[in-house]
Amino acid sequence: MCRLFGLIANKEVDIKFSMLKASNNFKSQAKNNPHGWGIGYYKNSKPVVEKHGESAFYSNRFDELVKEVKSKIFIAHVRYASSGSAYSDKNAHPFVFKNWIFAHNGTINKERILKLLKLPYNKNFTSEPIDSEIYFRYVIQCIEENSDIYEGIKLAVNEVVRDSSGANFLLSDGEKLYAFRLGKELYYLLRDPTLLNVISNETKALIESKAPTNEKAILISSEKLTVGESWKKIEDGYLLICDENLKFEEVKICP
Repeated sequence: MCRLFGLIANKEVDIKFSMLKASNNFKSQAKNNPHGWGIGYYKNSKPVVEKHGESAFYSNRFDELVKEVKSKIFIAHVRYASSGSAYSDKNAHPFVFKNWIFAHNGTINKERILKLLKLPYNKNFTSEPIDSEIYFRYVIQCIEENSDIYEGIKLAVNEVVRDSSGANFLLSDGEKLYAFRLGKELYYLLRDPTLLNVISNETKALIESKAPTNEKAILISSEKLTVGESWKKIEDGYLLICDENLKFEEVKICP
């Protein structure tokens, strides 16, 4: 099943509220996705990932990490194993390749996609490898062979979705955040202090605290984290592209 969380902001922010305090906070979603957790972010423009093969719901380290870290971009994941060993540090998401961070929700035909990988994308896997890391490597291979992020993602997902039961992913190069939906729910939210009149009491104090510094962010999640905010569903087959200026577009890239 797995759950995804992503955030891109106009300045460095923390994710304590989304991870620990929201009514449907990300940690609570780990109760039914117990096979590992991970958080990826960028520090000095370099990707950093910490992940563990344990349930975030019972992890003290999860709480510590989300209280420590600030970044403009986050990708977080809680895992329900459908490929590879459960409770494995190396099979937990996100995954890193060069400057890319990636996390996946679903199951793909890893044997078929593995055969499509070329050097160096088919070597030095950090997982067993599981289907999600193979999917990631194929996306990056297509991006780099086409020298175009959008066209590479489009090519990759149209190949992968031929026989997958869920191809949702979050991907970042440290400058933009990409979210693709196919087969599983995925939502996004523009959180802006100027929109106080449309938010619930649950998030009003949070947003008001960010207003003086003009913090704004786009959040992406497998489930709506809060009640009363304007969460929007990403449609099946669509790619959401977001930048740190909070500009975003939704583009249909596969049937």
